[in-house]
Amino acid sequence: MAFSRSSVIVFMALVAAAAAEAPPSSLKATYSKASFVPPAAPTLIPPQKSVKSSAGWPSAVNHPSRRQQQIATGYGTYHAIPTSTSLLAKKKKGGGAATQQGSKKGKVQVMLLQTVPNIGQSGEVVFVSSAVFQNQLQRGGKARRVTEEEVAKMEEEKEAHEKELADMAAKTKAILEEAMVENLGGEDQCEDNGDICGVALTLKRKAGPEGNLFGGVNPKQIMEALKENFPEGHWEGKQVKLTEVKDLDGKDVKKKDIKHTGDYSLNVALGKGVDVRFVLSIVAE
Repeated sequence: MAFSRSSVIVFMALVAAAAAEAPPSSLKATYSKASFVPPAAPTLIPPQKSVKSSAGWPSAVNHPSRRQQQIATGYGTYHAIPTSTSLLAKKKKGGGAATQQGSKKGKVQVMLLQTVPNIGQSGEVVFVSSAVFQNQLQRGGKARRVTEEEVAKMEEEKEAHEKELADMAAKTKAILEEAMVENLGGEDQCEDNGDICGVALTLKRKAGPEGNLFGGVNPKQIMEALKENFPEGHWEGKQVKLTEVKDLDGKDVKKKDIKHTGDYSLNVALGKGVDVRFVLSIVAE
């Protein structure tokens, strides 16, 4: 659709005339000054007065202590932790297992009938809790309760047994020392302040031309030879063992297993605090 040039000119003239007739204020935005609105005053709620019963006392519903408890617990939203519980309460002194015979600070005294890991070896007297004794040891037949009188008696027997072992260890040491002196030809042949004086034991073994033994001599064979050659000595028990084997140059023999002929310095533990040093001579057959 096309408009003529004259039509366009007429239309623009009408628009200009209409704009000229409009008031200037209609073309501008109007603003009004805002007024200050004060905040609303808080509403104060007076405390609720407790309702008294006919006897003059506050009712149970509105009692002050009840309201304090409600506030402390958030009106039922959570529960306060009690100030004293059975777990936090201190144990009372006296009474119970602690005062019983054969007990110590709530523990019971028992003798182990077999070895129990983390508790003790068989035959030991130890203190354990009542729960451990009843649930672990007593039910399995691993321990039994003992009294103070039983413990005292066991201590006496233990001391007597230890004294007996010490006497036998001293006797065995004296036997080996006498054997060294006799093999040497008398005490006058011993060196002054010497721990070793002569050969106490001689073993014959098959050996090669250069003295190398066929099979060697190990600690078990040495202890058996001592028991055989000195039967009056005491060679039984876990406390009796060969602790050292050296050649005459002072060098340790590997694994205490002798592989060559010659003289060797040996140390044997005979008991608590009792050792004996002597010379073992290995000769070829």
